[in-house]
Amino acid sequence: MRLARAILLTICSASAQQFTVAQLEHQPLTNDSIVTLAKAGFDELFILQLIRQSRTNFDTSVEGLVALKKAGVSRDLIRLMAMPQPSPPTVPAAAPAKIPPKKHGLFRRSSSPRSDGTG
Repeated sequence: MRLARAILLTICSASAQQFTVAQLEHQPLTNDSIVTLAKAGFDELFILQLIRQSRTNFDTSVEGLVALKKAGVSRDLIRLMAMPQPSPPTVPAAAPAKIPPKKHGLFRRSSSPRSDGTG
Protein backbone atom coordinates (compact mmCIF):
# COMPACT_ATOMS: atom_id res chain seq x y z
CA MET A 1 0.00 0.00 0.00
CA ARG A 2 2.83 2.41 0.83
CA LEU A 3 4.48 1.61 -2.47
CA ALA A 4 1.26 2.45 -4.34
CA ARG A 5 1.05 5.80 -2.52
CA ALA A 6 4.68 6.57 -3.33
CA ILE A 7 4.12 5.79 -6.99
CA LEU A 8 0.94 7.84 -7.04
CA LEU A 9 2.71 10.82 -5.45
CA THR A 10 5.55 10.55 -7.94
CA ILE A 11 3.14 10.48 -10.87
CA CYS A 12 1.15 13.42 -9.49
CA SER A 13 4.25 15.54 -8.94
CA ALA A 14 5.54 14.75 -12.43
CA SER A 15 2.23 15.65 -14.03
CA ALA A 16 2.09 18.88 -12.03
CA GLN A 17 5.21 20.03 -13.89
CA GLN A 18 3.59 19.66 -17.29
CA PHE A 19 2.70 22.96 -18.96
CA THR A 20 -0.73 23.59 -20.33
CA VAL A 21 -2.00 26.63 -22.16
CA ALA A 22 -4.33 27.41 -19.27
CA GLN A 23 -1.42 27.41 -16.81
CA LEU A 24 0.66 29.65 -19.02
CA GLU A 25 -2.19 32.15 -19.27
CA HIS A 26 -2.49 32.46 -15.49
CA GLN A 27 1.03 31.87 -14.22
CA PRO A 28 4.05 33.90 -15.26
CA LEU A 29 7.02 32.17 -16.87
CA THR A 30 9.94 31.59 -14.51
CA ASN A 31 13.52 30.42 -14.92
CA ASP A 32 12.39 26.89 -14.06
CA SER A 33 9.68 26.91 -16.71
CA ILE A 34 12.17 28.05 -19.37
CA VAL A 35 14.64 25.32 -18.34
CA THR A 36 11.84 22.73 -18.47
CA LEU A 37 10.76 23.86 -21.95
CA ALA A 38 14.35 23.93 -23.24
CA LYS A 39 15.14 20.47 -21.86
CA ALA A 40 11.89 19.12 -23.30
CA GLY A 41 13.19 20.06 -26.74
CA PHE A 42 10.96 23.00 -27.57
CA ASP A 43 12.24 25.09 -30.45
CA GLU A 44 14.17 28.20 -29.37
CA LEU A 45 12.05 30.44 -31.57
CA PHE A 46 8.90 29.09 -29.90
CA ILE A 47 10.32 29.83 -26.44
CA LEU A 48 11.41 33.33 -27.53
CA GLN A 49 7.91 34.09 -28.80
CA LEU A 50 6.37 32.63 -25.67
CA ILE A 51 8.55 34.89 -23.49
CA ARG A 52 7.55 37.95 -25.53
CA GLN A 53 3.84 37.14 -25.26
CA SER A 54 3.65 35.96 -21.65
CA ARG A 55 3.88 37.44 -18.22
CA THR A 56 7.27 36.70 -16.74
CA ASN A 57 8.90 36.55 -13.35
CA PHE A 58 12.53 35.76 -14.14
CA ASP A 59 15.39 35.66 -11.67
CA THR A 60 17.97 37.76 -13.50
CA SER A 61 20.47 37.87 -10.66
CA VAL A 62 23.97 36.64 -11.42
CA GLU A 63 23.19 33.33 -9.73
CA GLY A 64 19.95 32.97 -11.70
CA LEU A 65 21.64 33.65 -15.03
CA VAL A 66 24.51 31.26 -14.26
CA ALA A 67 22.01 28.55 -13.33
CA LEU A 68 20.24 29.05 -16.68
CA LYS A 69 23.55 28.72 -18.56
CA LYS A 70 24.50 25.58 -16.62
CA ALA A 71 21.07 24.11 -17.40
CA GLY A 72 21.80 24.47 -21.11
CA VAL A 73 19.56 27.45 -21.95
CA SER A 74 20.86 29.29 -25.02
CA ARG A 75 22.54 32.68 -24.89
CA ASP A 76 19.73 34.27 -26.91
CA LEU A 77 17.07 33.06 -24.49
CA ILE A 78 19.08 34.20 -21.48
CA ARG A 79 19.67 37.58 -23.12
CA LEU A 80 15.95 38.05 -23.77
CA MET A 81 15.13 37.02 -20.21
CA ALA A 82 17.68 39.41 -18.71
CA MET A 83 17.12 42.34 -21.06
CA PRO A 84 13.59 42.16 -22.46
CA GLN A 85 12.80 44.38 -25.39
CA PRO A 86 9.80 46.60 -24.75
CA SER A 87 6.92 45.80 -27.03
CA PRO A 88 5.71 48.62 -29.19
CA PRO A 89 2.64 50.22 -27.66
CA THR A 90 -0.63 49.08 -29.11
CA VAL A 91 -2.40 52.10 -30.47
CA PRO A 92 -5.90 51.69 -31.81
CA ALA A 93 -6.21 52.71 -35.41
CA ALA A 94 -7.38 56.30 -35.45
CA ALA A 95 -9.82 57.57 -37.98
CA PRO A 96 -8.08 59.61 -40.63
CA ALA A 97 -8.06 63.30 -39.82
CA LYS A 98 -10.53 65.25 -41.85
CA ILE A 99 -8.74 67.90 -43.80
CA PRO A 100 -10.93 70.73 -44.97
CA PRO A 101 -11.10 70.95 -48.73
CA LYS A 102 -8.76 73.44 -50.29
CA LYS A 103 -10.34 76.49 -51.77
CA HIS A 104 -9.10 76.90 -55.24
CA GLY A 105 -9.09 80.33 -56.71
CA LEU A 106 -7.19 82.49 -59.04
CA PHE A 107 -4.94 85.07 -57.57
CA ARG A 108 -3.85 87.91 -59.69
CA ARG A 109 -0.53 89.45 -58.94
CA SER A 110 -0.07 93.00 -59.64
CA SER A 111 3.02 93.81 -61.61
CA SER A 112 3.13 97.28 -60.18
CA PRO A 113 4.67 97.89 -56.75
CA ARG A 114 2.34 98.39 -53.83
CA SER A 115 1.63 101.86 -52.69
CA ASP A 116 2.72 101.02 -49.12
CA GLY A 117 6.23 100.15 -50.35
CA THR A 118 6.15 96.43 -49.43
CA GLY A 119 6.11 94.91 -52.77
